[in-house]
Amino acid sequence: MSSEFQVLIYGGSGYTGKLVAESLAQRDIPFYLAGRNQERLEKALNVVKQRHDGEVNARIVTANNTVGELRPLFDQVSVVINVSGPFMQLGWPIVEAALQSGCHYLDTTGEQDWTAAIQKKYGQAFADKDLLLCPACSYMWSAGAIAAEVVLETKGIDSLDILYQIENALPSEASTKSFLRMVCNDVSQYFLNQNELEAWPNDKMIQAVAPNHNYTLSALPWGGGCEPIWYKDDPRVRNCSVITAGEESLMVAVLEAVRAFNDQAAHLPQEEREAWTNAMGDEMNSGEPPKDDIDVQRGIISCKGQGRQVTTEFVMNLSAPYTWTGDLCAEAAQRLINGQLKNCGFQSSAKAFGHRELLQTFHERGYCNLPD
Repeated sequence: MSSEFQVLIYGGSGYTGKLVAESLAQRDIPFYLAGRNQERLEKALNVVKQRHDGEVNARIVTANNTVGELRPLFDQVSVVINVSGPFMQLGWPIVEAALQSGCHYLDTTGEQDWTAAIQKKYGQAFADKDLLLCPACSYMWSAGAIAAEVVLETKGIDSLDILYQIENALPSEASTKSFLRMVCNDVSQYFLNQNELEAWPNDKMIQAVAPNHNYTLSALPWGGGCEPIWYKDDPRVRNCSVITAGEESLMVAVLEAVRAFNDQAAHLPQEEREAWTNAMGDEMNSGEPPKDDIDVQRGIISCKGQGRQVTTEFVMNLSAPYTWTGDLCAEAAQRLINGQLKNCGFQSSAKAFGHRELLQTFHERGYCNLPD
């Protein structure tokens, strides 16, 4: 392995892994594309080369998902990007190996319980080594944290109400399985209420008002988001809730899956529950979706802030969620390599790198608007 290569993507053969790799290639950042299957990794790298239409400075390495096999790889890099989900099922050896090897850790999870679990087990350990532990370095839920930080610039705001809305959503296989594991889990889907985590019901539809539509939309807690975990111990914030709105057909299909789980599998031991949700994910999976399009998969993140004497709102236009996730991971890796980390330990990307800095970068790259 070469000292020129400071970044490693684990799970690189999947949908999101290819997008992260493509964004690293656009920045001329050398990287290792890692996973368990050589053939799948080679196919993935060929896709990246075709999309990039230029030289891709990448090397394929294989390793099983164990600390013993990962350590020799991680010892040679400074940044690990984990895109292998469901994360609560697969992520533990990767975080442990990153810590032992002295690597910054990023992942693209949407799993609230995973985020809370690694904060509890690893947050202080990463901080003690001046390393970053940054789960959900992804559209969901980094975008909401960026919008929330804009709202929290207004003095006196202590409550955050966050809405994600995406048109023509294209969930990947891993995202579908991670999501089903979350929403069918009675130990996830929390919002922050007076500094305490409180559970959402997992089988109730919410009617949401989105600023980009003149009608109400069906919404769900969608796993609860990671923002309530990031803000739980933040002295600025008392309350934080996150919901996600989408097409009626998608919301109804998800609700039917949740209710089927409640009827058929809620009584099972945790391991059997997760086998059930994985099987459901396989049934719902229709293959790898095409790369998302900034003019088709359009989205907004609305963050409303309230305090005793003040209210404010920031509506962030941010489209092509998976492509932006790849770009955010690449931007984070580049900033880590360049020594631009603002806060170490367990952090959102907004706190790790600065919400204004990220907004400016992605505005210039054509993804999002800037606050007024």
